Amino acid sequence: MKLIIFDLDGTLLDTLQDLGDSCNAILEQYGYPTHPLESYKKFVGNGVRMLIERALPQDASTDDIITHLLSAFKKYYEEKAGSHTKPYAGIIQLLQDLQSSGYLISIASNKYHEAVLPLVAKYFSEFSFDLILGHRNGHPAKPDPDIVFDTLNILNVQPDDCFYVGDSSVDMDTANNAGVQAIGVSWGFREVEELKRHGATFIIDEPKQLMDILTSSSLSLQ
Repeated sequence: MKLIIFDLDGTLLDTLQDLGDSCNAILEQYGYPTHPLESYKKFVGNGVRMLIERALPQDASTDDIITHLLSAFKKYYEEKAGSHTKPYAGIIQLLQDLQSSGYLISIASNKYHEAVLPLVAKYFSEFSFDLILGHRNGHPAKPDPDIVFDTLNILNVQPDDCFYVGDSSVDMDTANNAGVQAIGVSWGFREVEELKRHGATFIIDEPKQLMDILTSSSLSLQ
């Protein structure tokens, strides 16, 4: 195993409150009902446009309204992002261990690329990720494997030498669609049963367990 690709929200960073607060602020501003924070665990995962669509009442979920609120959300979120966001316990140590052991590490997120970069710079400034990709205009969102294929091509790694680590069915489907092994994390936004149903190769309950998997004899760094 040479490369570990991480999802961002719900995997490396707990961003739920900032996402939920930002979305609720925009909904309230435009006169739509807001949602409890717990509901946002089901709304996130497929990119910000889908977040807005899921949060809106069904009869208001038109392309024009979604586009208008999406623009307002991005402005609000970029101004407020990070107020409550934090790395999950054990993530910093895991990234240190991976880099010191010689693994390539990258991020592949459905969050729009322009929001991913400042979050990574703020919370993981001590790490040199080998590649950071958010959702880019003209590219399909996960679970389409495009973002994983781009990562593999840029870093010159074969699918057999890659783990994809994430917290949702979207991530497990992305990994399986790309032909890489899917590692589900139980500390994120979705339930373990969802990860199992969508083909997680392994499920870990704390970050250090990823190193245990990697250092097993059959999966050690080649």
